[in-house]
Amino acid sequence: MTLSRFQSYEAATGEPLSGDFCEATVDQIDSACEAAKQAFDVLRNQDENVRADLLLLVADRMQSHREAIVERCQLETGYLQPRVEGEFDRAVGQLKLFARLTRERIWDVTASDPADPDRKPIPKPSMHRRFVPLGPIAVFGACNFPLAISVVGNDFVAAIAVGCPVVVKSHPSHAGTCDLLGRIVEDAVAELGLPAGTFSLLHGQENETSVALVQQSQIAGVGFTGSPAGGRALAKAILDRDQPIPIFAELGSTNPVFLAPDAITKNSDSIADGFASSLRFGNGHMCTKPGVVVAVESLMDPFVKATTEILSKQTPLPLLSKRVAENFDRGIDQLKQTAGVKTIVENQMPGAGPWHRGPHWFSVDAESAIEHDLISLETFGPVSLLVRCKDAEEMLRIAGRFTGSLTTTIHATDQDRNFESEWLKHATRFAGRIIRNGWPTGMEIGPATHHGGPYPASLDGRSTSVGYASLERFIRPVCFQDFLFPES
Repeated sequence: MTLSRFQSYEAATGEPLSGDFCEATVDQIDSACEAAKQAFDVLRNQDENVRADLLLLVADRMQSHREAIVERCQLETGYLQPRVEGEFDRAVGQLKLFARLTRERIWDVTASDPADPDRKPIPKPSMHRRFVPLGPIAVFGACNFPLAISVVGNDFVAAIAVGCPVVVKSHPSHAGTCDLLGRIVEDAVAELGLPAGTFSLLHGQENETSVALVQQSQIAGVGFTGSPAGGRALAKAILDRDQPIPIFAELGSTNPVFLAPDAITKNSDSIADGFASSLRFGNGHMCTKPGVVVAVESLMDPFVKATTEILSKQTPLPLLSKRVAENFDRGIDQLKQTAGVKTIVENQMPGAGPWHRGPHWFSVDAESAIEHDLISLETFGPVSLLVRCKDAEEMLRIAGRFTGSLTTTIHATDQDRNFESEWLKHATRFAGRIIRNGWPTGMEIGPATHHGGPYPASLDGRSTSVGYASLERFIRPVCFQDFLFPES
């Protein structure tokens, strides 16, 4: 790995921003991981109130530096200011929420089985189950959520809450935002007198940097949000370790939306409004973007007309980076060149910068969608595919072809109950979150939240990267046999 420097870029113009960032060296990676290992011995035994105080202090310091963070984040992502402000509030709220969960130790679900020394033919031992933290966690920030799923995001708060130090590899597209947040955490750690290795931030844009991090023997678990290719590459690198470790990876998803026959007939305008808003939220950069819509062709004309009118008027917005823009263009070209695919909307209004893209909407018949496996083709950005079905039975056939998704949605009325019942049998097989008469973008963070799903949504659909249960990723159970029940 060669020593190199890189810059982040303004998404709206494609021009480099101020600040040089050094690619982390092997020595720097090893040093950060060794410091995390030493910090773990302290943090795992630290009073949970101290860890809660750390999360609250980070939230407070973020608020103090709100203007600078929002400004840099907006430059590096091209997001509209309300979008950045909303994510900032979500990140701060998440820190405060997990501070409360830290004090409550909600993850430490105990189970006890008392001894029975008189049991025959052999005495029964006492057994108590508790949960303990894994150890240092490597975290990889997402390109589309620089605040809420990055340096101080969901993986960070969950790991710190249960007593795991964190080593974050920043995302190169918003390295400046990551750097601002990293300094806030480092200062908070120092102010509370916690070991410096409680938190480390490493910069890097090369794949070798990421691989070197997850292969460090001190790292005990990995939190990753990114592409299926990136997640699989890290998983393979982990399997090459002398001691493999768990990786919790949120990957790709097309989040199919099914418009039941009566619903699309009666509610075409409101469904069109909701779909267009959800597709364009964050300019299509959401992992829960409705990338596929499925409906009966003979019923869809009013919905298509209303949606087309909305999307055709929307102005282009910047994509997150040059790489995202190039991948978007390749995805559009692939759809155009696929037999059976028709263009409904191709918004080519001139944008203000080289990475600006407007909404694109395509349609395809069900047979072609199956033949070319288009329903699993995820293209990051403002594009979606409408699958035209002959009837409700063919819609269910399409539902049966999905293998894994973060979400799936149905729009249905009481008259669609029979269809909905059959559809649910498919939906529960492939989706992590199932939505009725709503839209997948936007997510409530709470005790019932699940953000994951069968591959390619996640590497392990049993885990969630968002919500209370995300704490469970970075702990493991221990059974104490014939011991006094441990107090901590």
